[in-house]
Amino acid sequence: MSDGNTPVTKPVHTGRVVAPAGAGDDLSQRLTLFNVEAPRRRLADLIVPEPVLAQLRALLTKIKYHRVLYEDFGLSTVDPAGGRTAINLYGPPGTGKSFAAEALAAELGLGLLRANYAEIESKFVGETAKNIQAAFAKARQAQAVLFFDEADSILGRRLTAITQSTDHAVNVSRSVMLLELDHFAGVTIFATNLASNYDPAFVRRILGHVALPLPGPELRARLWRAHIPAQLPAALAEGDWQTLVDATDGLAGGDILNSVITAAAAALEREGPGCTVRLSDFLAAVEAAKRAKREVGARLE
Repeated sequence: MSDGNTPVTKPVHTGRVVAPAGAGDDLSQRLTLFNVEAPRRRLADLIVPEPVLAQLRALLTKIKYHRVLYEDFGLSTVDPAGGRTAINLYGPPGTGKSFAAEALAAELGLGLLRANYAEIESKFVGETAKNIQAAFAKARQAQAVLFFDEADSILGRRLTAITQSTDHAVNVSRSVMLLELDHFAGVTIFATNLASNYDPAFVRRILGHVALPLPGPELRARLWRAHIPAQLPAALAEGDWQTLVDATDGLAGGDILNSVITAAAAALEREGPGCTVRLSDFLAAVEAAKRAKREVGARLE
């Protein structure tokens, strides 16, 4: 706990006692399905617009200085349930949402528990609600940041026309998620490409919504420099960097990373280990990425 001047490096608990998510061997078995990892990325390495970084830093301050805000500044009088620290990261694919979640956990000095809906649903077929409870229980036990990727699948709107048992199961999962969020005193992070699909009940329970947009020219220049390591045998003249920036208009950082890997693999296939990765290799990889976006999946604006 902070003395008011020193930041807290772990989530501040509100004192609420939460019953275990389950009991006996069933819960113990489910807990083993979720692993806590040590974050490797830092906020200083995240290449996003400065307003996005400022918003993330403000959310970190809220978590670290909870006592100052809610006791010294009196916010507990207007927000009695102020322990809630759910963060939503949304934007097009490849813009750094998973990177940001890992960086936030690192800044808090906590481990990261990743739980996406596809895995939660498949752990025990038909028992998604119990798996959600187990994910929260494991995060609580390990004092880890709980990260839900593809969160629109789990925070989607509840169904009003129940026609089959699977519809009822979906609504039960949504209700369990709401209850767990209300009783979880740690940090939860959601990431989605489809934030418009969220149920309003979840939107109200989220402390901060952070949009991660597609990068502009300046950020794309930084992303290209960051994603081409010094060891890569790339032959790029100074003017070639601007060519790459211009060629990747509309692409995200993840697309740039994939283009670097594809270009390097193409050069290796052509010339072997003594290869040189040329501008033409990078541009061909970029064009392939753009074509895939046009033909395989729609880009989120």
